[in-house]
Amino acid sequence: MSVVKINLAVPGKADQLLDAVPEERIRAHSASINRALAPRDDDPSTEKTICLFGAAPAALIYVIHRIAGKKETRDLHIKPPQPHIEGHVIGYISHHAITPEQMWVVAVASLRRRQSSKIFRTLIHQVAWNLVHQRYSEDEAKAMQDKAKEWPDLNFTIDKKVVELREKKALHDARTLGHEPATPSPGDE
Repeated sequence: MSVVKINLAVPGKADQLLDAVPEERIRAHSASINRALAPRDDDPSTEKTICLFGAAPAALIYVIHRIAGKKETRDLHIKPPQPHIEGHVIGYISHHAITPEQMWVVAVASLRRRQSSKIFRTLIHQVAWNLVHQRYSEDEAKAMQDKAKEWPDLNFTIDKKVVELREKKALHDARTLGHEPATPSPGDE
């Protein structure tokens, strides 16, 4: 029986092993992984490795564990609302300067419910925040903007948020520029 090791590529870090799953089970439940393994159909090895990009680790681990645990049916019994997965994705977006590919994956996944999706709103806010506060290098910022331009509505929404946050940042900077604390804080000594 052949096993597929599923790794997640995280920018700036070594690939993270998510799980090892029987090949026939993962092929039955994941069309994407089945397509990725197709060129290796004639490979007789008992262990194959696949690397995934642009995904939230917690969400992938959840789905892979559901697949690994299913022995009899193809139905994974994943209920539509998954607030804990949504929370993991939002947390990841909020605490990491995401890549253009990650931005694209989240935007496409939120396509049908953009207006009501907390994930999409968080994505827009964080990308704009990171652009305004220069959390990206010039090359990274250009790559983000170029990727967003592939979808005009995404580009417009990010640009609108950037303008809003630049105005807020300018007001904040103007307020804090002339005001020094009256008493020194304990760490200033």
